[in-house]
Order: sequence, then C-alpha cells, then structure tokens
Amino acid sequence: MIEKFREIAKKIIQSSKADHTEVFFQRVKEDNTRFGESRVTQNMSMDQTSLSVTVHVGKKKGTLTTTLGDDIRVEEILRRAVEIAQNNVEDPEYMPPVEKEDIPVIMRVVPDTESVDPKTKAGVLGSIFNDARRENLRVAGIFTNGVYQYGIFNTNGLEAYYETSMASLSTTVQTENSSGYAKDQNEDIGKIKPLDIYAVAKEKAIKGMNPKDLEPGFYDVILEPLAVADFVDFMLFDMDARGADEGRSFFSGKHGQKIFDERVTLYSDPFSELNPSMPFDNEGVAIKKINWVKSGVLENLYYDRYWAKKNNKKPTGRPFSLIFADTEKSMDELIKKVKRGLLITRFWYIRYVDRKSITLTGMTRDGLFYIEDGIMRYPVKNFRFNDSPARALANVIDIGKGRRIVGEEISFATYMPTLLIKDFNLASKTEF
Repeated sequence: MIEKFREIAKKIIQSSKADHTEVFFQRVKEDNTRFGESRVTQNMSMDQTSLSVTVHVGKKKGTLTTTLGDDIRVEEILRRAVEIAQNNVEDPEYMPPVEKEDIPVIMRVVPDTESVDPKTKAGVLGSIFNDARRENLRVAGIFTNGVYQYGIFNTNGLEAYYETSMASLSTTVQTENSSGYAKDQNEDIGKIKPLDIYAVAKEKAIKGMNPKDLEPGFYDVILEPLAVADFVDFMLFDMDARGADEGRSFFSGKHGQKIFDERVTLYSDPFSELNPSMPFDNEGVAIKKINWVKSGVLENLYYDRYWAKKNNKKPTGRPFSLIFADTEKSMDELIKKVKRGLLITRFWYIRYVDRKSITLTGMTRDGLFYIEDGIMRYPVKNFRFNDSPARALANVIDIGKGRRIVGEEISFATYMPTLLIKDFNLASKTEF
C-alpha cells in the first residue's frame, strides 16, 4: 500500500499550486463479529481509505477529505481545498508542514489476522456459547480483526508510513445478578485465546453472584490493568506543555518535581517490545522514546510544533502509546497486602469533575470484590468513584505485573500494571 499512497501523493503534490501541500491517508480494513445472548448477532465488514489534502495559501489552510476510490479527481480536490483556504482566516499560530525526516517504515501485518473470516470466528465462538448455555449464563461481546495503514506526505519531502494488523476479543458474561469481563488484543490473531478470555470473564461473573452492600468511603484498592488504563489515560490527555505553561493544568509549575510515588515511571517508546506503536503523530512528527515521569519525577510534557518553537524546545509529537513500568509481582501477592479493601476489574462511563486537578467520576463494573486480611472474601455492589489519577499515583502502595491493553476510553494500546492504591474515594453506592 505504501507504493500506492506514494504515487497518489506525488501526483497531488506535483499538481498543486499552493505554497505547501500535505497528503494524509488512512486505510481501515476491518471485520467485526458481534455477539449477544450467547449467539452471533451481526457480522460487519469494511475496507475504506480516507484521503485528506491540506493546502497552505500564505498563513491560511484548507483541508478536503474524501474517500479514496479508483477515480481520483486531483484537480477538483486541489481546487476545492484552495477555495476553502482562501475563504479561511489566517492562522495566528501558523506552522508550515513538518520538515523531511527519516522515519522508519514499519509494516507489522500478520497475514492470518487479515484473512480470518466470520465463519472461522463463529466456529471459535460456538464453543463459548455452548458452555454458557450449559451453565445458564449469557455471553456478549465483539471479535474484531483488521489491518490499519497510515501515510503522510508533503512538499518538504516528508514520507511517513505505518501499517499493522490487530485482532481483539472482548466478552462480558452475565448471571442473573452479576457480570464479568475480559479482553485481549494482539497483532497476531493466533495469540488471541478466546476460551481463556471467556474463562476469566466467566469466573468473575460466577464469583460475583449475589453481591453484598458495602458502605461508600475511602478504600485501599487493587486496580487491574484495564482499570488502570482507563483511569490513567485521562491524565495522558492533560500532559501538554502549553496547558501547564498557561496555568491551566495539574502539571503547571511542577516540571522537575517529584509528583508521584517513586515507583511510578511513565514513558512512550514506539519501538518497545512491550507496546510497539506508530513512530509518528498525526502531523508527521517523528516519535522517539521519551520519559514523561521517571521515579515519580515529572521530566517531560508534550510539545506541539507551535509551542515548541515559541519556547525554543523540540516538538515531542503526541505518541500513540504509553508504558507504565511494572514489576513481576502477581495479583495474589498484592491481595495479601490488603488489610481492608477492594479488587476493581474495570471502570466505565468516566467523565471529568475538575479538569485542573484531573478529578474524575465513573462507575466500577464487571467484577468488584471485597478483600479483608489478605483474602478476597465476597463480591460487592458497584460504586461511583470520585478521584484523580494524579492523587492515586501519589498514593501507590505497590505495583504488580502489567500487560498490554486497549482501554475503553482511547483506541490505542497501552501497557499498564496492576496497582495497589491507598485511600481511593468510592463516593456512593449503587443498587447493582
């Protein structure tokens, strides 16, 4: 696909009379198998490539986005993009396109992941459905496989290209009064183990039957990696240098300071084996390994190109990955450290309460268990929480083994550990 993208981009750029031209491609070739009530309910398939052309006329920009087909009307695309630019206002923070840089071309497509068909997936799911019916359980979820390709080209000679495959399976198992959840994803569909994923969700659902009431309050909690991902990802959204410099952020005035527990290290590295990812951002800025927080100390924040130039810094780009350094400690080891607390499988419907302190609210879901004297005792009904990942990471009791996971709040993978957190605010209870 890189050759096709390059050929089209070259034709557009050579035909353009604008001061600068940028060409962006994104192809999504994806098959989704949805299931509910222990049966397949829907198969969906798409293969769509979007083409976006941005022209620069002075400090004005115009972008036209269309679906890439066999008939590419280059002149019309450029005419309309220029017309949009001419009718636009000058950008007071204008930046020309990214300069040429040698960005490694990465192709990480596993052919089996791309080629597996709905019938094959349905056959795998059939064993799960049969077990669920025998156990009087209900199972629902989605089984996805696809290929994703991205390309950026511009008049400065920049060429950035990345392609990957990805398969994922998420499943929810329900009883009359409980539910369990599990998911996994991998570039290689052969490494997805549907029966194992189902077994984890099933165990949580069965152990979660007949949950008890527990009073709201501050509890020591164990957050599984999926819960950590969705919780910490909200903090990731706010780690930009401009917001900090302008006093709008939790991170304002904290550069170089110890803000979290000394065991907390957060970094991005597109070439890491733990969590490989795209080595450039949406503008084409190369992404390199960078520590955001090291041993609890805030080392770096995101710099976009405009704010980096204004402050004589190098742009970091905004990476499509985050790695939270873990340990080899097991879940059982963390449970044994809890005098009185809770094990949280995941959160859902997370929203901001206060942006500057990164205080969030949301619900626990699909597996909440009370721990006392180092033993998981019984399931409890769900809570609404009100707390901040920044406060939580300052209150780390211990860190366990991590895993690569795609959270529910963002679409790219992160690598997150299991966390034991002190005094997490479970503010109110629910009836389920």
